[in-house]
Amino acid sequence: MKGKKVFQGTVLNDFMGLSRAHWKEVRATVQSLFANGSKLADNQDLRKKAIHAASEVTLHLPVKIGDYTDFYSSRSHAFNVGSIIRGPQNALNENWLHIPIGYHGRASSLVVSGTDLIRPRGQTKAKDAKVPSFTECKRLDFEMEMGAFIGGTANELGRPLKVNEAWNNIFGFALLNDWSFRDFQTWEYVPLGPFTAKNGISTLSPWIVTVDALEGC
Repeated sequence: MKGKKVFQGTVLNDFMGLSRAHWKEVRATVQSLFANGSKLADNQDLRKKAIHAASEVTLHLPVKIGDYTDFYSSRSHAFNVGSIIRGPQNALNENWLHIPIGYHGRASSLVVSGTDLIRPRGQTKAKDAKVPSFTECKRLDFEMEMGAFIGGTANELGRPLKVNEAWNNIFGFALLNDWSFRDFQTWEYVPLGPFTAKNGISTLSPWIVTVDALEGC
């Protein structure tokens, strides 16, 4: 990592752009700083300068997100959402059983956890209505999901990341709250998929748990 100043910015993108070997090196270095007998552990003045209470700081998004994709995470998830939109008899589309089903979300709507939600307005159509109406969302839904951050240099344009390469290119995970406006979604999602129903807000934890931290549990 000599010569690379990846921690001088306000986000982790430059650090995430390195390899997993670098991520491991930094994790080991940070652990050594807090180990028993280290200068940081034994020096109270140094600890006051280096460590800040969580209650005294403002947490932000950990990375600058240029794009993200939202997937169904399980069969039960896909069935429940499909039941809301199409009914239980047609909940699972045929393609779900064969390929990952997802959509590209609106990256600019990703905000740090704790951000206030402004209830959106959009177009919807009741089953017994002759024409749609423009109204405030009445079927606000949220789902706790897991976000995976892809790092490294393998996922270049035109070069898909292979399954057996994925683990070494996943930087870490964070909790994601996927807000949905279901009354808008049932009206607008055919044929191109989510639009206003998913564009309002998605909240993301400021904390990323790295793959190596999980493997060490």
